[in-house]
Amino acid sequence: MESGRTVQLFLIRHGLTQWNAEKRYLGHSDLPVNRGSLEDYSQLKTFLHKYGTVNVYSSDLLRCRETAAFLFSHQPVTYDARLRELHFGEWEGRTYEDLKHCSMYSSWLDNWESIGPPGGETGISFQERVSSFLEELLEGDSNSAAIVTHGGVIRQIVSSFVNTPDFWRISAPFGKAVILKAEERKEGWMCISLSEEPAAGKEHM
Repeated sequence: MESGRTVQLFLIRHGLTQWNAEKRYLGHSDLPVNRGSLEDYSQLKTFLHKYGTVNVYSSDLLRCRETAAFLFSHQPVTYDARLRELHFGEWEGRTYEDLKHCSMYSSWLDNWESIGPPGGETGISFQERVSSFLEELLEGDSNSAAIVTHGGVIRQIVSSFVNTPDFWRISAPFGKAVILKAEERKEGWMCISLSEEPAAGKEHM
């Protein structure tokens, strides 16, 4: 394994959708971003332009395609279904309040990696497909890439490099890029810096 190579990833969550605003589970359902929500990405667009050309990848779902088109209007974008959010199956469009009395939902909250929503995807399956994309990217010769995707995918990519006890506490904000710089070492890829840009910007929780 070559030692010393570094890769910088710009991990970008898609613009806010109506289901995001209403705190509904949104996985493979193909919703657009809310009208005007991409205005929150103007500072990020300016920030990204100073880096010049990087390889751009995006989930193939509409909300990511719209966000990528806004941020990288003059660059080619590679769409990849492996960058989709976790598939929530029958729980798509439902809220915590809708599901909190469901025993299967409670079991899923406690063990989401091995238990999938009805008609949905287990966490392990989700992790495997995101890892497949990431491994392919790292095997290439690019030193930087922008990835327009979903909150869960950003958390999975970051957790691939950073040893963290709580997957769900990894930051995946709207309107910003999580910038991860990793170095290839004998023991594998290691995160050497992690930040969010732009530092000041509108953020929705």
